[in-house]
Amino acid sequence: MAEASRRRLLRTGILLAALGIGALGVLLLYTTPRPDAREAVGQEAAAVPVIAHRVESRVVQPRTELAGVVEARRSVELFAETDGRVVELGAEELDRVEEGQLLARIDTRMARVAVDRARAAVARTRSELELARLSLARRRSLAERDATSAAALDEAENQERVAAASQREARAALEEALDRLGKKIIRAPFAGALRSFPLEEGEYVQSGQRIAELLDLERVRVQVGLSDREIVEVRPGAPASLRLEALPGESFTGSIVRVGSASDSETKKFPVQVELPNQEGRLLPGMVARIVLELGGAETLTVIPRDATRDEYGLRFVFVLERDGGADLWVARRRRIQVRELPFLPADLAVTSGLEPGEEIAVSGLRQLRHGAPVRLLRSDAS
Repeated sequence: MAEASRRRLLRTGILLAALGIGALGVLLLYTTPRPDAREAVGQEAAAVPVIAHRVESRVVQPRTELAGVVEARRSVELFAETDGRVVELGAEELDRVEEGQLLARIDTRMARVAVDRARAAVARTRSELELARLSLARRRSLAERDATSAAALDEAENQERVAAASQREARAALEEALDRLGKKIIRAPFAGALRSFPLEEGEYVQSGQRIAELLDLERVRVQVGLSDREIVEVRPGAPASLRLEALPGESFTGSIVRVGSASDSETKKFPVQVELPNQEGRLLPGMVARIVLELGGAETLTVIPRDATRDEYGLRFVFVLERDGGADLWVARRRRIQVRELPFLPADLAVTSGLEPGEEIAVSGLRQLRHGAPVRLLRSDAS
């Protein structure tokens, strides 16, 4: 009886052990990764994360942006050209004035006296000249009848010449007196703003004394410096736009008016002058400006970031990103391309061969990439 019980227990243990082994086999069957799955997981773990850029063609307008300071198109310093006391002022410092507007009047009393004296001298010499001409005519008439001597005729001719010279001298003195009188009145040579005008009524001024500085603000000018590579791309008349730090969000349009033919000896830059209309007077001398120059004609080019390329002994390479079959994995393929520089766009290159629009290239992680290496894509903002 005991022997039978032991045999039943043994059979039960063997059966339970067989069932356990079978269950373990089934569990291993469904939980053990397949070789291809293990390979995919390994590839994903080894994938290099990169930022992708989609190659596209776009219109490229070469341009450069430079800093400058707004200046008046022209400015003049006005000086007194005669001595005297200021009896009238027609403007004050910082005023805007019109062309021909009175700025200052200097006492004209002595100048008017000099003009009257000069006019009297002209009238006297005119009479003397008329008398000398009549006397000469009589002497010539008498000489034709042999009724006067040759010496008397010579004397009459000399008197006529002296009277004519006196007449010319008197007229010159009158012109000089009128010029002195005109210089007693100082007017604005053009419309503009008085940057300085330190005169006071009653003040005595002397010839050569600086009395005002006048700025022409109808148009303003900004001068910038270009490198030798940049200067060859600019021409007078090319458009330019201006932005001011003092007026954010606004843009003003002008054009290039002058291009320097020699570089500055200190900065080695070529001067370029840009002028802008300023009828509203919002552009003031001394304002800091950013000038954008559009240079050359626009072109449709395949452009890629310079950071997406590797330069190896003068040859350019990129890593083109391709799907690895039907999986979600991508691989990097090293490819040689031909490029050219873009003037004024140092961060970009124009592709001449080796890439087509629509292809994806890596713009990061280039040092970790090798031909055929798996990658994990991170889209860039530009893609």
